[in-house]
Amino acid sequence: MKALMYTGIGQLEIQDVPMPTDDFIVKVSGCGVCGTDLKTYLQGHHFFSPPTVLGHEFYGSVFKAPEDCGFNTGDIVVVAPYCECGSCGICLRSVGQLCRDKAFIQSGAFCEYVGIPLDYLKKGVFKIERNDDVFTLVEPLACVINGVEHLKITPYSKILVVGSGPIGALFALLFKDRRIPVAVVEPTRKRREMIAAWDIECYVPGQVEAGMFDNIVIAVNKAELVNEYITEIADGGTVLLFSGLPKDMLLSIDSYSVHYREVSFVGSFGYAMKHFVDALDIIKSHPDKYSKVITHRLPLEQGKESFELLKKSEHLKLILKP
Repeated sequence: MKALMYTGIGQLEIQDVPMPTDDFIVKVSGCGVCGTDLKTYLQGHHFFSPPTVLGHEFYGSVFKAPEDCGFNTGDIVVVAPYCECGSCGICLRSVGQLCRDKAFIQSGAFCEYVGIPLDYLKKGVFKIERNDDVFTLVEPLACVINGVEHLKITPYSKILVVGSGPIGALFALLFKDRRIPVAVVEPTRKRREMIAAWDIECYVPGQVEAGMFDNIVIAVNKAELVNEYITEIADGGTVLLFSGLPKDMLLSIDSYSVHYREVSFVGSFGYAMKHFVDALDIIKSHPDKYSKVITHRLPLEQGKESFELLKKSEHLKLILKP
Protein backbone atom coordinates (compact mmCIF):
# COMPACT_ATOMS: atom_id res chain seq x y z
CA MET A 1 0.00 0.00 0.00
CA LYS A 2 1.00 3.66 -0.36
CA ALA A 3 2.03 5.62 2.73
CA LEU A 4 3.34 9.12 3.34
CA MET A 5 6.47 8.33 5.30
CA TYR A 6 8.09 10.81 7.68
CA THR A 7 11.81 10.12 7.21
CA GLY A 8 13.32 13.03 9.13
CA ILE A 9 12.93 16.72 9.86
CA GLY A 10 11.55 18.42 6.76
CA GLN A 11 11.31 15.10 4.91
CA LEU A 12 8.17 13.32 3.72
CA GLU A 13 7.96 10.86 0.85
CA ILE A 14 5.50 8.40 -0.63
CA GLN A 15 6.64 4.81 -0.10
CA ASP A 16 5.27 1.36 -0.70
CA VAL A 17 4.84 -0.40 2.64
CA PRO A 18 3.29 -3.75 3.63
CA MET A 19 -0.45 -4.01 4.16
CA PRO A 20 -1.50 -4.37 7.81
CA THR A 21 -2.06 -7.95 8.88
CA ASP A 22 -4.75 -7.30 11.50
CA ASP A 23 -8.10 -9.07 11.36
CA PHE A 24 -9.82 -5.68 11.22
CA ILE A 25 -8.65 -3.16 8.63
CA VAL A 26 -9.96 0.32 7.76
CA LYS A 27 -9.49 1.81 4.31
CA VAL A 28 -8.65 5.46 5.03
CA SER A 29 -10.92 8.03 3.36
CA GLY A 30 -9.29 11.11 4.85
CA CYS A 31 -6.91 12.16 7.60
CA GLY A 32 -6.42 15.65 9.00
CA VAL A 33 -3.00 17.22 9.45
CA CYS A 34 -2.76 18.41 13.07
CA GLY A 35 -0.38 20.74 14.86
CA THR A 36 1.62 17.81 16.23
CA ASP A 37 2.13 16.45 12.72
CA LEU A 38 3.37 19.84 11.54
CA LYS A 39 5.61 20.26 14.60
CA THR A 40 7.13 16.83 13.98
CA TYR A 41 7.81 17.72 10.36
CA LEU A 42 9.41 21.05 11.27
CA GLN A 43 11.49 20.12 14.31
CA GLY A 44 11.00 16.47 15.21
CA HIS A 45 9.12 14.90 18.12
CA HIS A 46 10.22 12.47 20.82
CA PHE A 47 7.08 10.36 20.25
CA PHE A 48 7.70 9.85 16.54
CA SER A 49 11.06 8.51 15.47
CA PRO A 50 11.58 8.34 11.70
CA PRO A 51 10.85 6.46 9.58
CA THR A 52 7.20 6.42 10.59
CA VAL A 53 3.72 7.27 9.34
CA LEU A 54 2.07 10.27 11.00
CA GLY A 55 -1.61 11.23 11.13
CA HIS A 56 -4.33 10.27 13.61
CA GLU A 57 -7.45 12.31 12.76
CA PHE A 58 -9.04 9.84 10.36
CA TYR A 59 -12.16 8.09 9.16
CA GLY A 60 -12.78 5.51 6.47
CA SER A 61 -14.59 2.32 5.47
CA VAL A 62 -14.21 -1.18 6.85
CA PHE A 63 -12.05 -3.13 4.39
CA LYS A 64 -11.76 -6.34 6.39
CA ALA A 65 -13.72 -7.56 9.39
CA PRO A 66 -14.26 -10.96 11.03
CA GLU A 67 -17.77 -12.29 11.52
CA ASP A 68 -19.74 -11.22 14.57
CA CYS A 69 -17.38 -8.34 15.44
CA GLY A 70 -20.18 -5.75 15.24
CA PHE A 71 -18.97 -4.30 11.93
CA ASN A 72 -19.36 -5.32 8.30
CA THR A 73 -17.22 -4.70 5.25
CA GLY A 74 -18.16 -1.33 3.80
CA ASP A 75 -19.30 0.26 7.08
CA ILE A 76 -18.17 3.89 7.37
CA VAL A 77 -16.33 4.44 10.64
CA VAL A 78 -14.44 7.08 12.58
CA VAL A 79 -11.61 5.89 14.81
CA ALA A 80 -10.37 7.37 18.08
CA PRO A 81 -6.55 7.31 18.01
CA TYR A 82 -6.39 6.27 21.66
CA CYS A 83 -8.63 5.20 24.55
CA GLU A 84 -8.02 5.44 28.28
CA CYS A 85 -7.97 2.22 30.30
CA GLY A 86 -11.00 3.20 32.42
CA SER A 87 -9.86 1.42 35.57
CA CYS A 88 -6.72 3.13 36.92
CA GLY A 89 -6.81 5.74 39.68
CA ILE A 90 -6.58 8.56 37.16
CA CYS A 91 -9.52 7.27 35.15
CA LEU A 92 -11.56 6.71 38.31
CA ARG A 93 -11.05 10.41 39.09
CA SER A 94 -12.69 11.21 35.74
CA VAL A 95 -9.54 12.56 34.09
CA GLY A 96 -9.10 9.77 31.57
CA GLN A 97 -7.32 12.14 29.21
CA LEU A 98 -4.33 11.80 31.55
CA CYS A 99 -4.44 7.99 31.79
CA ARG A 100 -0.96 6.46 31.63
CA ASP A 101 -2.20 3.11 30.39
CA LYS A 102 -3.94 4.17 27.19
CA ALA A 103 -4.48 1.86 24.25
CA PHE A 104 -3.25 3.41 20.99
CA ILE A 105 -3.74 2.74 17.31
CA GLN A 106 -0.24 1.62 16.41
CA SER A 107 -0.07 3.05 12.88
CA GLY A 108 -0.47 6.56 11.61
CA ALA A 109 -3.18 7.19 9.00
CA PHE A 110 -1.37 9.08 6.24
CA CYS A 111 -1.68 5.85 4.26
CA GLU A 112 -4.24 3.71 2.47
CA TYR A 113 -5.08 1.16 5.19
CA VAL A 114 -4.88 1.04 8.99
CA GLY A 115 -5.09 -2.15 11.03
CA ILE A 116 -6.96 -2.10 14.34
CA PRO A 117 -6.82 -4.75 17.11
CA LEU A 118 -10.10 -6.54 17.73
CA ASP A 119 -10.14 -5.64 21.42
CA TYR A 120 -10.11 -1.96 20.38
CA LEU A 121 -13.32 -2.09 18.34
CA LYS A 122 -15.85 -1.65 21.15
CA LYS A 123 -13.81 1.13 22.76
CA GLY A 124 -12.63 3.31 19.92
CA VAL A 125 -14.35 2.58 16.59
CA PHE A 126 -17.72 4.18 15.78
CA LYS A 127 -20.09 3.73 12.84
CA ILE A 128 -21.14 6.85 10.99
CA GLU A 129 -23.81 7.24 8.33
CA ARG A 130 -22.02 9.35 5.77
CA ASN A 131 -18.66 9.41 4.05
CA ASP A 132 -17.69 13.00 4.88
CA ASP A 133 -14.36 14.63 5.63
CA VAL A 134 -15.96 16.53 8.50
CA PHE A 135 -15.46 13.41 10.63
CA THR A 136 -11.71 14.03 10.62
CA LEU A 137 -12.59 16.84 13.06
CA VAL A 138 -14.00 14.57 15.77
CA GLU A 139 -10.67 14.07 17.56
CA PRO A 140 -9.61 17.75 17.59
CA LEU A 141 -13.12 18.80 18.64
CA ALA A 142 -12.94 16.26 21.48
CA CYS A 143 -9.76 17.98 22.68
CA VAL A 144 -11.54 21.33 22.47
CA ILE A 145 -14.47 20.02 24.54
CA ASN A 146 -12.02 18.88 27.21
CA GLY A 147 -10.53 22.37 27.22
CA VAL A 148 -13.94 24.02 27.56
CA GLU A 149 -14.65 21.95 30.67
CA HIS A 150 -11.73 23.69 32.39
CA LEU A 151 -13.29 27.14 31.98
CA LYS A 152 -15.69 28.86 34.37
CA ILE A 153 -18.51 29.96 32.09
CA THR A 154 -21.52 31.84 33.42
CA PRO A 155 -24.56 33.32 31.63
CA TYR A 156 -22.65 36.62 31.63
CA SER A 157 -19.35 35.33 30.24
CA LYS A 158 -17.58 36.57 27.15
CA ILE A 159 -14.76 34.44 25.80
CA LEU A 160 -11.66 35.31 23.84
CA VAL A 161 -9.82 32.74 21.74
CA VAL A 162 -6.20 33.69 21.07
CA GLY A 163 -5.21 32.29 17.71
CA SER A 164 -7.57 31.16 14.95
CA GLY A 165 -5.80 28.16 13.52
CA PRO A 166 -7.88 24.98 13.20
CA ILE A 167 -8.15 24.53 16.99
CA GLY A 168 -8.95 28.18 17.67
CA ALA A 169 -11.58 28.03 14.92
CA LEU A 170 -13.16 24.95 16.51
CA PHE A 171 -13.27 26.68 19.90
CA ALA A 172 -14.94 29.70 18.33
CA LEU A 173 -17.51 27.60 16.45
CA LEU A 174 -18.33 25.53 19.53
CA PHE A 175 -18.93 28.64 21.66
CA LYS A 176 -21.03 30.19 18.90
CA ASP A 177 -23.00 26.95 18.58
CA ARG A 178 -23.67 27.11 22.34
CA ARG A 179 -24.71 30.78 22.07
CA ILE A 180 -21.83 31.94 24.26
CA PRO A 181 -20.40 35.34 23.21
CA VAL A 182 -16.96 34.74 21.68
CA ALA A 183 -14.27 36.72 19.89
CA VAL A 184 -10.95 35.81 18.32
CA VAL A 185 -7.61 37.60 18.24
CA GLU A 186 -5.52 36.68 15.21
CA PRO A 187 -2.55 38.40 13.51
CA THR A 188 -3.11 36.88 10.05
CA ARG A 189 -5.52 38.89 7.92
CA LYS A 190 -6.63 35.90 5.82
CA ARG A 191 -7.65 33.91 8.89
CA ARG A 192 -9.41 36.91 10.44
CA GLU A 193 -11.46 37.31 7.28
CA MET A 194 -12.48 33.64 7.33
CA ILE A 195 -13.54 33.75 10.98
CA ALA A 196 -15.33 37.08 10.58
CA ALA A 197 -17.34 35.57 7.70
CA TRP A 198 -18.83 33.19 10.30
CA ASP A 199 -20.21 36.22 12.17
CA ILE A 200 -17.56 35.96 14.90
CA GLU A 201 -15.91 39.11 16.26
CA CYS A 202 -12.20 39.39 15.42
CA TYR A 203 -9.36 41.52 16.80
CA VAL A 204 -5.75 42.09 15.83
CA PRO A 205 -3.13 41.64 18.58
CA GLY A 206 -2.98 44.65 20.87
CA GLN A 207 -6.56 45.65 20.18
CA VAL A 208 -8.11 43.82 23.14
CA GLU A 209 -8.69 46.02 26.19
CA ALA A 210 -8.14 44.80 29.74
CA GLY A 211 -11.24 43.38 31.40
CA MET A 212 -13.21 42.73 28.21
CA PHE A 213 -13.20 38.94 28.64
CA ASP A 214 -13.58 36.64 31.65
CA ASN A 215 -12.42 33.44 29.91
CA ILE A 216 -9.43 33.38 27.56
CA VAL A 217 -8.23 30.38 25.57
CA ILE A 218 -4.62 30.51 24.39
CA ALA A 219 -4.68 28.36 21.25
CA VAL A 220 -1.24 29.27 19.97
CA ASN A 221 2.08 28.07 21.38
CA LYS A 222 3.62 31.39 22.33
CA ALA A 223 4.74 31.44 25.97
CA GLU A 224 4.94 35.24 26.09
CA LEU A 225 1.16 35.48 25.67
CA VAL A 226 0.40 33.68 28.94
CA ASN A 227 1.25 36.49 31.34
CA GLU A 228 -0.06 39.11 28.92
CA TYR A 229 -3.55 37.66 29.09
CA ILE A 230 -3.38 36.81 32.79
CA THR A 231 -2.92 40.52 33.46
CA GLU A 232 -5.59 41.58 30.97
CA ILE A 233 -8.38 39.15 31.82
CA ALA A 234 -11.33 40.32 33.91
CA ASP A 235 -11.24 39.81 37.68
CA GLY A 236 -12.07 36.24 38.64
CA GLY A 237 -11.49 35.05 35.09
CA THR A 238 -9.84 31.89 33.78
CA VAL A 239 -6.96 31.62 31.32
CA LEU A 240 -6.69 28.23 29.58
CA LEU A 241 -3.35 27.18 28.13
CA PHE A 242 -4.46 24.83 25.37
CA SER A 243 -1.46 24.82 23.06
CA GLY A 244 1.52 22.81 24.21
CA LEU A 245 4.85 24.39 25.10
CA PRO A 246 8.28 22.73 25.38
CA LYS A 247 8.61 20.42 28.40
CA ASP A 248 11.39 22.50 29.96
CA MET A 249 9.62 25.83 29.42
CA LEU A 250 9.11 27.83 32.62
CA LEU A 251 6.39 30.46 32.82
CA SER A 252 6.41 33.65 34.89
CA ILE A 253 2.95 34.87 35.78
CA ASP A 254 1.70 37.92 37.63
CA SER A 255 1.09 36.88 41.25
CA TYR A 256 -1.03 39.97 41.90
CA SER A 257 -3.57 38.81 39.31
CA VAL A 258 -3.66 35.29 40.70
CA HIS A 259 -4.01 36.31 44.36
CA TYR A 260 -5.71 39.69 44.52
CA ARG A 261 -7.84 39.36 41.38
CA GLU A 262 -8.48 35.61 41.74
CA VAL A 263 -7.46 34.86 38.17
CA SER A 264 -7.21 31.12 37.48
CA PHE A 265 -4.61 29.64 35.15
CA VAL A 266 -5.34 26.13 33.89
CA GLY A 267 -4.22 23.74 31.17
CA SER A 268 -5.84 20.94 29.21
CA PHE A 269 -4.38 18.01 27.30
CA GLY A 270 -5.98 15.65 24.80
CA TYR A 271 -9.37 14.07 25.34
CA ALA A 272 -11.12 11.31 27.23
CA MET A 273 -13.52 9.01 25.43
CA LYS A 274 -16.51 10.88 26.86
CA HIS A 275 -15.24 13.94 24.98
CA PHE A 276 -14.77 11.95 21.78
CA VAL A 277 -18.35 10.65 21.97
CA ASP A 278 -19.69 14.17 22.62
CA ALA A 279 -17.68 15.55 19.69
CA LEU A 280 -19.00 12.83 17.39
CA ASP A 281 -22.58 13.62 18.39
CA ILE A 282 -22.03 17.34 17.75
CA ILE A 283 -20.55 16.79 14.31
CA LYS A 284 -23.28 14.30 13.38
CA SER A 285 -25.86 16.95 14.32
CA HIS A 286 -24.14 19.94 12.69
CA PRO A 287 -21.81 18.72 9.93
CA ASP A 288 -22.18 21.84 7.79
CA LYS A 289 -21.27 24.17 10.67
CA TYR A 290 -18.00 22.45 11.44
CA SER A 291 -16.95 21.52 7.91
CA LYS A 292 -16.15 25.23 7.41
CA VAL A 293 -12.91 24.59 9.31
CA ILE A 294 -11.67 22.40 6.44
CA THR A 295 -10.10 24.66 3.83
CA HIS A 296 -8.01 22.19 1.81
CA ARG A 297 -8.33 18.59 0.61
CA LEU A 298 -5.29 17.20 -1.16
CA PRO A 299 -4.17 13.77 -2.33
CA LEU A 300 -1.69 11.83 -0.23
CA GLU A 301 0.88 12.23 -3.00
CA GLN A 302 0.94 15.97 -2.30
CA GLY A 303 1.73 15.42 1.38
CA LYS A 304 5.00 17.34 1.45
CA GLU A 305 3.45 20.25 -0.44
CA SER A 306 0.58 20.20 2.07
CA PHE A 307 2.91 20.55 5.04
CA GLU A 308 4.75 23.39 3.33
CA LEU A 309 1.40 25.09 2.72
CA LEU A 310 0.53 24.86 6.42
CA LYS A 311 3.81 26.53 7.39
CA LYS A 312 2.35 29.81 6.12
CA SER A 313 -0.22 29.85 8.97
CA GLU A 314 -2.85 31.34 6.67
CA HIS A 315 -5.17 28.37 6.27
CA LEU A 316 -7.20 26.18 8.60
CA LYS A 317 -7.61 22.39 8.49
CA LEU A 318 -6.02 20.45 5.66
CA ILE A 319 -7.13 16.89 4.85
CA LEU A 320 -4.95 14.34 3.07
CA LYS A 321 -6.86 11.77 1.03
CA PRO A 322 -5.32 8.48 -0.14
